[in-house]
Amino acid sequence: MKTWSIAPLFVQPIASTEIEETLCTQLKEISEDAYWFSSDGVDITSKDKQILDKHKDLRSSIKEISEDLVTQLGYDCDIQLTTSWLHKLPPGHEVRAKTIYNSWYTGMIFFDEYTEKSGDIEFFVDPQGIHVVPAEWSQWTAPFIRLSPNANHMMMFPSHVKHRVYMNTSDTDRLCLTFNVMPKGQTGSDESTFIY
Repeated sequence: MKTWSIAPLFVQPIASTEIEETLCTQLKEISEDAYWFSSDGVDITSKDKQILDKHKDLRSSIKEISEDLVTQLGYDCDIQLTTSWLHKLPPGHEVRAKTIYNSWYTGMIFFDEYTEKSGDIEFFVDPQGIHVVPAEWSQWTAPFIRLSPNANHMMMFPSHVKHRVYMNTSDTDRLCLTFNVMPKGQTGSDESTFIY
């Protein structure tokens, strides 16, 4: 057998970290007072799409955690949280495949209790024209990754990555906070310089 040099091509990070329980307690309290809204009869979110703007200390803590990831990914830039909203997935509901527009990174905070039935999130790429079933699924052959929500965890990923949430087959709502991150200040170089 030949020795191959195999390198990842256009790797997309999906990052997760445990966060302070006090932040999650605050989010639970906020969710209890939220005005819930559905524009399409399926996706249920808080009507307020800048919900963290009303909770400056919480917003500051989430921004600080997000900055830590951006630095660990090797970026040297300031960031800003642009939009933030609560998401509710009632039993029997799912979230169709989507990407998030007008955003660089998207974060989710899982602040409630979850079970294996709460609805996993799946990140995926479009299928290739030729489908060959591999002898073994690996990072090189899997067209998707499926992750379960965990209490007191924050997840971040590039906003353009396609994702969906599987049906919540538990008997309780699946709650989380979603927020979007953009660079702040000058980005790019030469003729592609832009200030956010």
